[in-house]
Amino acid sequence: MVAAVMVGAVGSIGCGGVEPEPSRASVPSAAARYLEAADGLEDDDHNQCGVRRCIDIERDKNITHVFLDFGNCPIEDFRVTVRTESRGVEDVTDRLKSVGGPCQGLDADYRFELPGPDKMVRVCVQFKDYISKVRVGVKAANECTYESRTIDGNACRKCQPRH
Repeated sequence: MVAAVMVGAVGSIGCGGVEPEPSRASVPSAAARYLEAADGLEDDDHNQCGVRRCIDIERDKNITHVFLDFGNCPIEDFRVTVRTESRGVEDVTDRLKSVGGPCQGLDADYRFELPGPDKMVRVCVQFKDYISKVRVGVKAANECTYESRTIDGNACRKCQPRH
């Protein structure tokens, strides 16, 4: 009986229509499994802290840099994760840079490099203080562009803690 309950609990973690990561020699990390299981929560209440909001980007050429622009919102506490075919799910928050780099014309708040090669990337932002519309741009080959879609389409506002 206990084994049946445990099997049911383990099976429920992977539900949600998430496509499996490319096969790797090792078992996915606990963080990767957590992020995959949370994919179904991305579009929950847009006034809550802690809800991941994501955008999928695809280009014909390898994407080498990703740019994030929060507009005039005073966002300071947030987390950024990416999912790529070559590296799977990664937390890139500690790799964010706010000065220098390519594509200065985009005038982004933050950027990070993708070691690649990747022509597709899922970028997710998890807010902890304010929630804002996020413009996401990429550099692929010599082209620097913002997506026409944004992460969360609403104006800057103080988020409310999850209950």
